[in-house]
Amino acid sequence: MRLGAHVSTAGGVSSAFGRAVDVTAECIQVFTRNQNRWVSKAISDGEAAEFRRRRVETGIGPNMAHASYLVNLATSDPELAGKSIGAMVDEVARADQLGIEYLVFHPGSHLGDGVGPGIERVAGRLDEIIERAGYSSKVMILIENTAGQGSNLGFEFGQLRDIIAACSHPGRLGVCIDTCHTFAAGYDIATPEGYVKTIDDLTGAVTLEKVLAFHLNDTKHPLGSRKDRHEGISKGLLGLTPFSFFLNDPRFASRPATLETPEAEAAYKKELKLLRNLLTT
Repeated sequence: MRLGAHVSTAGGVSSAFGRAVDVTAECIQVFTRNQNRWVSKAISDGEAAEFRRRRVETGIGPNMAHASYLVNLATSDPELAGKSIGAMVDEVARADQLGIEYLVFHPGSHLGDGVGPGIERVAGRLDEIIERAGYSSKVMILIENTAGQGSNLGFEFGQLRDIIAACSHPGRLGVCIDTCHTFAAGYDIATPEGYVKTIDDLTGAVTLEKVLAFHLNDTKHPLGSRKDRHEGISKGLLGLTPFSFFLNDPRFASRPATLETPEAEAAYKKELKLLRNLLTT
């Protein structure tokens, strides 16, 4: 895997590469817009050019943008749906402008309407987003698996499969697997046998060709808790062993895998070293 981290873009999006170098990241994930507002300042052509230049200079990539947490494509509320679609179209455009390969998003919450209707809404709105963003876009939209808290969709691999299958543009979609979310959702990646079964389940649902990126996070809560609470690498209930399974699985070679741990840039360098020490080849 290409090991990296979610880094800040304070001071301009291109500043992310300096932070990435400091923590020894080989790839990055960033927010390209304000996460707490629906409207965000545009990225200037000059800043986009500097981002692309720094990408080439550092060799850091492939890279991810993470969509706003305000986005909910599963909602039945028309106003929220409209805002979410518009934000995602803008997220795709920004990723294209910066040359970022992957846009990661959470499928959202059906808010009590049921899994089936929620999946239909997510798929239909992804179609609209892809069509509005334009077929010339090179950005792959990655559905992130979730812990399943509340009425959030995406905690079962079958739900990821069903979203992709219901979309008219499956070639523009992939999956991002979060280790914390996977364990919290009930997939036992903490043992060798559990890891094998989990990857078999994942393969059977979406195929490994669709698994294009990872978030590597430990967890504060136990197996099947359905609680999304990240912990620092080796500090949570997963420990180090499960990460060695992922890191040494040749099927995931070259995939970008970023940390999203609580201490962020203060701990990333140490955590990336811990992960690299697990590599056996």
